[in-house]
Amino acid sequence: MRYHEDIFYPSSKEELLGLLEPIGVNDEHKAFIVPHMALGYIAHLYRAVFSSIPDGMRIIGLFPLHREPLLCDENEILFSSEERDEEMAIGTVHIRSLGFPSASAYEEEEYSMELLLPYIAHHNPSSLFYPLFCNVKKSEDMKKLAQKLTEYDDGNTAFIISSNMTDRIDKGVEEEREKAINMVLSGNHLMDAWRKGRFRACGAPLIEAARRAFGGHWQLIGVSDKETKAGHAAFFMDERSN
Repeated sequence: MRYHEDIFYPSSKEELLGLLEPIGVNDEHKAFIVPHMALGYIAHLYRAVFSSIPDGMRIIGLFPLHREPLLCDENEILFSSEERDEEMAIGTVHIRSLGFPSASAYEEEEYSMELLLPYIAHHNPSSLFYPLFCNVKKSEDMKKLAQKLTEYDDGNTAFIISSNMTDRIDKGVEEEREKAINMVLSGNHLMDAWRKGRFRACGAPLIEAARRAFGGHWQLIGVSDKETKAGHAAFFMDERSN
């Protein structure tokens, strides 16, 4: 089920192809950060990311929850999408589960996962996609996630973290975005700054978990074509800097 089609991204083949092409071929990388907003403003960032993910690689997507989990899920930190094939105008996405509790209730509200679907269908039709919705707010939960990422790192998996650089703010978006970008690039621990409100990226615990799991350094790909109420940027992890 796609809840956010024709809201954050188009459904027609012609409009989608305008956002999907061209995707070149660049050096492969293991981990990425992408923003979430209307796809028209960030399509160039997604194209850059997928240019570094060959078709056939397993793709694990990490998506922060922006709401509290349901009462029945309050002791859980990770949620998997139900296994299915999503048929889109430009191809099929093969969604598979990592065995955590169902994320179905959260997919209706969290559009970030759906932004990846057109790129996977078009550029990675042979890949299996494993979405993980994450309710990670404490350091101990971040460490648990980092351990899971280490277990999933089989040499044929790309990890894509969805995170904006700021929360919703009315003024000074670009300035706050630049501060957040510099924090990500610094390689410093992010959890303390995030918990104290000095760093407001919604996926900060996921970004920190990937740094802990893989040990690389984040490199900036670029920023959004337009900023409105939040700051947006994309990164890849450069493992050569280990």
